[in-house]
Order: sequence, then C-alpha cells, then structure tokens
Amino acid sequence: MLVLVMIVIFIPLLEQKFGIFDRTDILYGSYEIKKDTVLTPENWFNRRYQQKKEDFVNENFGFRNFLVKLNNEIEFSFYKDLHVNDVFLGKNNYLYGNTFYQNYTGRTFKQKYADSVFKTITQLNESLKAKNVKLLVCFAPCKESFYPEFLPDTNLAQVKDVNFYTYYQKKLKVAGVPLLDYDSYFRKLKPTAEHPLFTQGAVHWTTYGAYIALDTLLRRVAFETGKKVNTFHIKDIELSDTARLGDDDITKAMNLLRRVNTEKLAYPTIEYEHNNDSCEKPKVMIIGDSFFYGLNNTWIPGKVFSKETYFLYYFKTANPFDPSKKGGPVEELDLNEELKNTDIVILFFSTGHLDGLPYGADKLTKLK
Repeated sequence: MLVLVMIVIFIPLLEQKFGIFDRTDILYGSYEIKKDTVLTPENWFNRRYQQKKEDFVNENFGFRNFLVKLNNEIEFSFYKDLHVNDVFLGKNNYLYGNTFYQNYTGRTFKQKYADSVFKTITQLNESLKAKNVKLLVCFAPCKESFYPEFLPDTNLAQVKDVNFYTYYQKKLKVAGVPLLDYDSYFRKLKPTAEHPLFTQGAVHWTTYGAYIALDTLLRRVAFETGKKVNTFHIKDIELSDTARLGDDDITKAMNLLRRVNTEKLAYPTIEYEHNNDSCEKPKVMIIGDSFFYGLNNTWIPGKVFSKETYFLYYFKTANPFDPSKKGGPVEELDLNEELKNTDIVILFFSTGHLDGLPYGADKLTKLK
C-alpha cells in the first residue's frame, strides 16, 4: 500500500518535470493562465512568491488537464453537474444558454423599453435612407425557440406569450422596416432539413445552418441594394460524427472525456455561382453578436463583400474585412467616414440577445 501511494504521488511530479507522456489534453473555456514566478528577496519577504508559486503548481502538475476532465466527466455522468457558466441541461443531453432562455421566456421583456428601441430602429431606418443607405434587421434563431421540446418541463411552464422577438417582429413588419426573420425561417426548415441546424452541445447554429443562413443573407443583400452580389450553392456535404468549429461550443467548455453530440453533422463544400470579378462587392456595416461569426467563419463574406466592410461586434469591437487594417474599439472609428459609400447596414442579433438592442447602433442616427 505504501508503494502504491508513493507511485500515485510521484507519477504526476515526474510527468510535470519530464513530460514523459504526450500532453494532448487541453482545456477549453475562459480562464486566466497562471505564470511561474522567480524567487527574489522582495517577493519572499512580502509572501508573494509562495502564493504565486502555489497557484502555478496547482495548474501545472502532471496529468492535471486529464484529471480535470475526469472529475468533470464523473460529476456530469452521475450527478448532471455542469462545470460551465450560464448553461443548463435539458432533456436528452441538450444544453441551453441561460441568457438565451431568459429572453425566450419573456421574463426580460419590458414594453416601455421595447417601444423606445422600436422607435430608435425606425429613426435609424429613416436616417440611413436620407444618406442613401439601406437597413436590414436580421433575427437569428435561438436554440430555445428551435428545440423547445428538449427544455425541462419546469422551464417550459415559464414561457410567456410575448417576448422581445415576437414584439419586434410584428412592429417592424407593420412599419415596413426590412426584416430577415431567421427564427421563423429555421423553424419552418426544421421538419425537412436534411442535416442538423442546431446540435445538442452548442448554443449557436451549426456550420451547416450558418451556410443556409449566409445563402439567404447574400440573396437578400442583393435584393435590397440592387447589386449583383455573388452567391453560392452547396456542391458537396461531408458527414462527420465529430463536431468541428463551433458545433460543440458548450461541450468543449465543459471539458469532458467524451463527446455529448450524437448527431451526424454536415460540413459543406461550396461552389460560387459567378466569377467574383464579374460581381459587385457591396460595402456593408454589420452590427451583431456571435451568431454572425458562424457566417464569417465560412470565409465567404470576405470574398463577396467589399474589403471596406466592418463587423462591429455588439458595437464595441470593430473587426475589419481588410486584412491590412487592425481591429479595435468602435470609438476609434470615424463612423461618419465609414458610413460614406456604405450600401447597407445590417443589425444581426439572435432572438436570445434582443434585450440589449440596439447595442449602441442608435449613434448612427446622430451622425451628420
């Protein structure tokens, strides 16, 4: 027993020192990496050396990442505990984001605030019209509205009749503000979709769903701007048992030893319908959330939109399509200058994030 205990104690130390085994286990998610420290008289006497060294060793001993995953796997398999923030477990191991869920239920809905946002969007539409710029509002779906059947029964009982999405959808249609309602569209596609549009282990639409959404967006941009925008069609599909890209964004952060997704996922190969040189490339300003990253990660927007296009993430971070430009805070952009020659402004937000609309986009109404 003593020998066994000594082996258990010393194997992680030997692995930490010599790296005998292949260290392929990595942890996903947002966390601060603890750095090693150097012994000096100053940090010895102020006691910072011991604390920093302890923090470093606690995160860098041998087999730590494997043991973290083993612990998470045991607690998930036996107790359904999730070691990830803002997520809860539904039926059949479907995982949901709590923030999206709160908006889906209508708990966060406030009509007075919604009316002020609606007024802002209509003002933005008129302001952009005066500058000969189009506006397109896009409502990406949330998993809760797409797969309500896998929500826990207690959660389903809390869903109200009105939320921000249903309210804005009706008001914008009546006002004639151009609206691309992916939430409704994806629910219509659901019974006949050949491949999953959402997965068990992700909050965002699948890679396949992003291609479907992008195809719709490009055709709508062409219609709104009157320009010949290059479009594409799916040439081939590769099916995979293993999730790629963001198709397991929650389960990656859970850091388990096994995968949760049981679906076969589709990864398209596309073919452009026109030669890019024969098409116009509209200058676009996209203000949106993480759902647009799924579209952008196909690399198609960078080829069919002007390199002067910007993706303003929550109207906080400016991501240029021009690789020669560096991204940074939106405050550093000259919005008056960037709006010049812009063909269309797109508000692209999931229905689970509409409680914060318009996320600063109202500043565009105040530009000269």
